[in-house]
Amino acid sequence: WEVISEEEYQRLRPVVGRALPSMAISTIKYDGDGKPDRCKYRIVVLGNLDPTNWSKSQCFAPVLSQLELRLLLSLAVSKKLVPKQGDVSQAFVQSTLPDNEKYVVRPPPGCPISKRKHYLRLIKTLYGLKRSPRHWYYKAKQVFLSLGLRPLSNSPCIFTGNILLGQPPIYIGLYVDDFIYFFNRYTEAP
Repeated sequence: WEVISEEEYQRLRPVVGRALPSMAISTIKYDGDGKPDRCKYRIVVLGNLDPTNWSKSQCFAPVLSQLELRLLLSLAVSKKLVPKQGDVSQAFVQSTLPDNEKYVVRPPPGCPISKRKHYLRLIKTLYGLKRSPRHWYYKAKQVFLSLGLRPLSNSPCIFTGNILLGQPPIYIGLYVDDFIYFFNRYTEAP
């Protein structure tokens, strides 16, 4: 985001509409022994107050279904491979808002990053916006395609392909910002 003044917000208001409220959510993460390890702080937009009338198809983002997950796990078992799980840190804030989507957000109460009567003009998506999951999916898909992975024709959240020429394929299942993957260990080319 970019911090903007009240005057800048008033100039943008005919385009962006009313500034959406936000709130800060902090969560304490614990280590394996149950001791506090770190504090996670996230700004969440109250996207339910967004006046834009998005249709369901404009907000839809595919996610890995239970059936697709079972398919991936069955495939891993049949190939005698151990699937691994991963999580993308701060996934939604890695997606850039398209030019035709403009949002101004009021900072959460007590937010130390802005002064009184300042606003946040969003450049990236944030948690809470209706279309954030969709933008994140397309960002992830773009990265997978750039690596040479392709989605399956009937399962847009399963990506497969060879990252390195002559090496076994990798399989990735995407569920919002979590993923499951497996591949054969790389061997020397014949």
